[in-house]
Amino acid sequence: MFGSCALGCECRAEEVITGVSGNPRSDVDTVLCDVGDVIIRFDPAVAARIESRHGLSAGSLLPTALKSPPARLAMAGGIDYESWRQAIARALGEAAVTEWLDYHGEANHEVVELLKALKNNNVRVVLLSNATRRLWADLAHHGLDGLADAVFCSADIRAAKPDPASYRHAAAHGAFDLRRGLYVDDTASWVAAGQDLGLRGHVFVTAQGLQEELTDLGLLP
Repeated sequence: MFGSCALGCECRAEEVITGVSGNPRSDVDTVLCDVGDVIIRFDPAVAARIESRHGLSAGSLLPTALKSPPARLAMAGGIDYESWRQAIARALGEAAVTEWLDYHGEANHEVVELLKALKNNNVRVVLLSNATRRLWADLAHHGLDGLADAVFCSADIRAAKPDPASYRHAAAHGAFDLRRGLYVDDTASWVAAGQDLGLRGHVFVTAQGLQEELTDLGLLP
């Protein structure tokens, strides 16, 4: 469902559940997880094919769409989705941007099943993503709207990782204590930023590696 946060932004969460995990084997009761290239994988070959079809320089699409000043502003809530879209369309062309935005990646089903197993084991699952509001379309496309207990998009909360405010917002509005959370992300520096705030950290590489970490922590049998 939708909820409002202290920053006046929109977040999406199920009913807030207070308290700790019913699992006595672990002092971790919440998994805070990134989305892009962890839960949803984005194949760079797709961007390369779009570049080729539309006469763009090789390797130009993703940096322009995701790392340029307009992109960074959009992910931090500094400009809205449509302003970001128009800015990158001016740089890349409307047709290329439309084609790229129609691509929602591929769900990493192994990770999805691990997160579902965590919820079934009374472990809270919270998602935190550096993203424009396109995040909601990506999750909906893969039927993952209800995967987590709470989902926080940087554009909505106006704070992007590794800003400490993003992790603190997720904890405050996702109903968990940073000291009892495991943070999973494929970007090592963002994991380190979370660890500085008291989170445990796991740098995601494979679903098997994540499963081993969750098992070692007593979160999965």
